[in-house]
Amino acid sequence: MLTIRRLFILLAVAAALLAAACAKQGYPSGGPKDETPPVVTGTEPESGTLLFDAKEFVIHFDEYVKVKDADNNILVSPPMKQKPEYKTKGRGIVVKLRDTLRANTTYLFQFKEAIVDFNEGNALPSYEYVFSTGSSIDSMTLRGTVADAFSRKPRTEPVTVIAWSESQQSDSVGDSIVAKVQPMYVTRCDKEGNFALNHLREGRYLLLALEDSDKNLRLNGDEAVAFLDSMVLAEKMPPPRDTTTRDTVDTSGLSDSLKTSQHIDRSTHDTVDSLIGLSDSLKTPQQIDSSTTIPDITQLALLMSQEKKEMQRITKSDFTGKGKIEIVTQTPLSHGYSLRHLPADSTAPAVHLYHQTGSKGDTLKVWIAAKGCDSIVLELKDATGLHDTLRLRYKEKAASKPMPGRKSLPPAKPRIMQSKVAPSHPYYDTLWLAFENPVEGVCEAWRDTAALDTAVRVMVMSDSSLSRCGIRLLHDPSFAPAVGIKAYLVFAGKAGEKYQFTVPEGLFYDIYQNRSDSVSFTTEFTKTESYGNIFITLESGEDSVFHTPLIVQLTNEKGDMVREQVVTRPGKISFLHLKGGKHGIRAIVDSNRDGKWTPGNYWQHRQPEAVLFFEKTLELRENWDMEEKWNIGSNH
Repeated sequence: MLTIRRLFILLAVAAALLAAACAKQGYPSGGPKDETPPVVTGTEPESGTLLFDAKEFVIHFDEYVKVKDADNNILVSPPMKQKPEYKTKGRGIVVKLRDTLRANTTYLFQFKEAIVDFNEGNALPSYEYVFSTGSSIDSMTLRGTVADAFSRKPRTEPVTVIAWSESQQSDSVGDSIVAKVQPMYVTRCDKEGNFALNHLREGRYLLLALEDSDKNLRLNGDEAVAFLDSMVLAEKMPPPRDTTTRDTVDTSGLSDSLKTSQHIDRSTHDTVDSLIGLSDSLKTPQQIDSSTTIPDITQLALLMSQEKKEMQRITKSDFTGKGKIEIVTQTPLSHGYSLRHLPADSTAPAVHLYHQTGSKGDTLKVWIAAKGCDSIVLELKDATGLHDTLRLRYKEKAASKPMPGRKSLPPAKPRIMQSKVAPSHPYYDTLWLAFENPVEGVCEAWRDTAALDTAVRVMVMSDSSLSRCGIRLLHDPSFAPAVGIKAYLVFAGKAGEKYQFTVPEGLFYDIYQNRSDSVSFTTEFTKTESYGNIFITLESGEDSVFHTPLIVQLTNEKGDMVREQVVTRPGKISFLHLKGGKHGIRAIVDSNRDGKWTPGNYWQHRQPEAVLFFEKTLELRENWDMEEKWNIGSNH
C-alpha cells in the first residue's frame, strides 16, 4: 500500500510540473520586448484595384492590431466629405466607405502611424492603400522636404502638405484658393520633414505646406506656411519595390548645400527662393533589385515660416509709484509714437512728461514732472494704428501693521543712484551706474570738467593703493525729451585685479531736484585668458549676396544668438571676448533692410528672408584665437 501511495504522489507532482511547464510555454514571462511593427499580409480587394465599386476594403496583418487616432493619422486623397469608418476584425482592419466615390478617380489612403500592434503599440510607420473607380491608377508624384525657414531644421509640430491641381485654378478664385477650395491631394511630413504626394494625375500643381492646427486643409489666420513661387509639374512615380519587403522609397538625403531650382518664377532679384533642386547625393540612381532602377525624382524643398500679425493694443497701464507710470502694449511701439497729457480743461496747464521704451519696445515708462500728481489723463498714439486715452489714478498702498510690541519703521529712502556692476566684471567692459529717475544734469559744484575727472575714489584691493577716476553722465536719446538715465566711470583697469570704487554724493540731480547719493562697490576684473576670439573673413562668390545688408550672427550650441554685426561688403569681422564652447555662424540676407529676419507671407507673394549657415561648428577654447574664411556667396 505504501508503495502505491508514493506512486500516486509522484504522478501528481509530475502532472503539476508538466502543467506549469506548459503554462510557461504559452505565456512567457521573460525574453526581449517585441519592437517589431505589424506586417501587411494581404488586402481585400487588392491594393491597386481598378473599377473599384466596393463599400469597404480590408487590410490583413500578421498579428492583432488596432487603429490609433484615425482622424489625425489617416489621410485620404481626394478628401472625403463623410469620413470613412475604421474597425478591427480578427487580424485585420475594415475600412467602410460612407461617401459617394467620384467617377474615374484614384483614391489613396495613407496610414501615418495609425496602425499599431495590439499588445506593445508598435506602429507601422506608413502604409498606403490605393484604388481607382476608373480603368487606370494615376501614377505621378511630388516629393521633397519641408524645413523651418530660419533654422533649416524639421518643424516639431506636424506639417501637412496639400496640392491643388491646375484645373482647380480660376481667375475668380486666384490666390484665395488656399483658403476657399478643398485641395485634391494631401499628405503629412515624417519626423525628418520628408513628404511624398503619390498617385497624382498628370499636370501642374500649387503646393502648400502648413501647420494645419484646425484640421480643415485650408490656410487660415496666422498659420505657419511654406509655398512655392510658381506651380510645379508632377513627375512619374518610380516602379514599386519587391512586395515581399516592407521598405518604402526613401525621400531623405538632401545635402546642406542645395541649389536653386528651375521651377521658381523670380519676380525680383531680391526674391528668396524656397524651392530647391536636386542635391548631388540624389543624382545617383537607386537600385530596387538587380534588374530595376528608380529614376531620379526632383526633391522639392519648402521653407516654412510664420508671420504673426497681432493687433496693437494696451495690455496694462497703471501707476507704479508716486509720479511713475508703466504702460505695456501688445506689440512693440514704433519709433514715432507720441504721448501727451490731456488737461481737464483748456485753461489748465499741461503736465511735463518724461518717457522711454524698454529694450523690447513694448513697455513704456513714464515719469510725471509734477511729483505730487496722483491722477492724469494721457493720450497715446502709434503708427501701428494705436490711439488710446488712459485715465489713471494713483492708489497709496496700505502700510503693513507692525508686530505687537514693535514700532513701525519709517519708509526707506529710495536710492537715486545705484551700481550695476557685478562682483566679477569683464575687464574690457564699461562700469555703469543707473539712476532711479531721469537725471537733468550735473550739480553746480561738479560742473567743472576737471572736478568730474577725479570725482571717484579707486582702491586697488591687493595693495590698498589709491587713485581717482572720472565719471560722466550719459544722455539717452531714446528718452523724450533726452535726459540722462545712467552714468559710467572713465577707468581702464588691469585684468585680474580687484578694485573698490567710491562715488561721492551730490554729483547729479534728477527731474525732481533730488541729488544723487553716495555709492560704493567692489569688483574683480576678469582675466584676459578667460576669453577667446573668433575672426571670420567673408568672401563673395559669383552670386554675391552683398547687394543687400547681411546680419551676421554668432550662435551658441543651442542656436541662440550671442552676438551680431551688420555688414555690407566682403571683409573681416571679429567676435571678441567669448567664453569657450561650441559656436555657429549664420547670416540673414536682410532684403527689406529692417535690421531683423522677416518671415514669408503667402498673400504678399513674399518668401522668408534667406538664412545662410557656415558649414563648420567652431569649437573655441579660452585664450584661443580662431580664424575662418567663409565664401558666403556660394551658399546663397
